[in-house]
Amino acid sequence: MNVHKATEADATKIYDIARQSIQASYAVSPTAIDLIMEEWFDVGAIEDRLDENVMGVAETDDSVVGFSEGTVTDDAGELVWLHVHPEERGQGAGTELFEWTRDTLLDRGAADVRVLILASNTDGDGFAERFGYERVDQRDADFGGESWREHIHAQTTERTGETAPAEPRDVPSKIEDAGHERFVESDETIPGDAAPFHPLYNDDAYEQQYGYYCSNCGSPVEAADELDRIKCPECGNVHRPDDWDGAYL
Repeated sequence: MNVHKATEADATKIYDIARQSIQASYAVSPTAIDLIMEEWFDVGAIEDRLDENVMGVAETDDSVVGFSEGTVTDDAGELVWLHVHPEERGQGAGTELFEWTRDTLLDRGAADVRVLILASNTDGDGFAERFGYERVDQRDADFGGESWREHIHAQTTERTGETAPAEPRDVPSKIEDAGHERFVESDETIPGDAAPFHPLYNDDAYEQQYGYYCSNCGSPVEAADELDRIKCPECGNVHRPDDWDGAYL
């Protein structure tokens, strides 16, 4: 994966990715999509913003698969667009673009970087949360004479990443949970911030998965959430998926 500053040669591809991504990810009408595309992603409009804004593209095998855009006003940085083509998600482009744009905005003098997400993109808030951001405010933005609700996210915690525990932990072969016997697949591990998770099954043949076992506190976790994140309700140990790439503003 290669992320670099966008050029005029990338403008048409950025337009195509934006339309495909918005159609796949936004709960808005075709007319609303046309308004966004006309105001923000006309090829001429993209070219006009290349020098003033921070615009990057992600490439794999010389093919552009995603793009991002940010701005710096005084010392305030904002990440306003990030889109990955629907067929290319899950390969790390979203993460690479996010980190490249954030770092470039900081290098350009931003004291911090906020993330702006249209409320119509239902998965966007979860994407920002993965990087230690949380929703702190909202405002109305204007596109084509229409008002759009926009969520504002700020970084409130450092992103810790997913690390293995400092020392081995004893993992049982089975546990008791709500009057049921659950079986732990100790040979398969899923990284967590505090300690690994292990698949948890209803049967000792490991065919009917129930959820996950948190090796940090010994608690069962019934299921991952809609972003494939696993979070222990008892101790807060969390696995954040590496391969989730969405589209957001």
